Amino acid sequence: MEKPVNADEFVERFMVGNMDHLRYQHSPVKVFRLSEIAPYIKIPVPPILFGYNLLVHITAGSFAHQVGSKVYTVKAPAILISTYGNIAAIKSVDPSAKGHCVLINDSAMTSIFREQEILNIFTISPLVNLTDEESTRLHQLFQLLYEELHTREPYKELAESLLKSLLLKTIKLSASNHSLSRIQEIATLFKQLVHKHCQKQKQIGFYTDKLAISANYLNRCVSMVYNKSSKQLILEVLVMHAQLLLLESSKSVSDICYELDFQDPSYFSRVFKKLVGMSPTEYRQSIKK
Repeated sequence: MEKPVNADEFVERFMVGNMDHLRYQHSPVKVFRLSEIAPYIKIPVPPILFGYNLLVHITAGSFAHQVGSKVYTVKAPAILISTYGNIAAIKSVDPSAKGHCVLINDSAMTSIFREQEILNIFTISPLVNLTDEESTRLHQLFQLLYEELHTREPYKELAESLLKSLLLKTIKLSASNHSLSRIQEIATLFKQLVHKHCQKQKQIGFYTDKLAISANYLNRCVSMVYNKSSKQLILEVLVMHAQLLLLESSKSVSDICYELDFQDPSYFSRVFKKLVGMSPTEYRQSIKK
């Protein structure tokens, strides 16, 4: 199974130049100015499994970012959200882009999810376009977080409070601003668990045990939120991981099949072709051109 790419690994693999100013932060929440990042990214960044939650507020310039299968053209002023477990790619970046980028590791994000309202971050569009006034107010919060995390001894509680404020403000600005129902909460938590455990856990019972609900109720929640069955969602996540392995490794299709714990390569190939539109071999050939 491919490993999530953390912030330091991203710097090593996809950025050029002296990046020491990006490596010294060892806290679970990192914040950078886009001017410290944009000019140094090696474009395009291929699809990778981001090992963190990403929040980008752009105040000048633009970039194109793929989340899952959709490419978003992000033009200032706007905010982009990509949560842990998403497969993402960076198609283009304006080297003169300005704003802030916040990276939040999964443990930090999990701790703030104790506040139920913040779970709404999983139900909004990855792209939130802003007015100039909205962007100015958000910029103030990002700048305060940046300044706090770059002090010699950051005040953890203050930084966490600022981060929560940023997330809640983003949720409020989204067109999907609404209270998260129990059904949505179950469906989004299920999807997070699938991304973490799908390599070895394909049985619905594993997830219903984790969530302490029945299989029928889980299927109802997933169907209402994602318009698909629980089993189909698991297969779709597995195929996304297979696409990464086909891109980043020289392993055979059979090896990838068994690494993802499919018992039958022909079944794996049929599932892959149904969801992607081409066989694993054809997909690998298309991305290597």
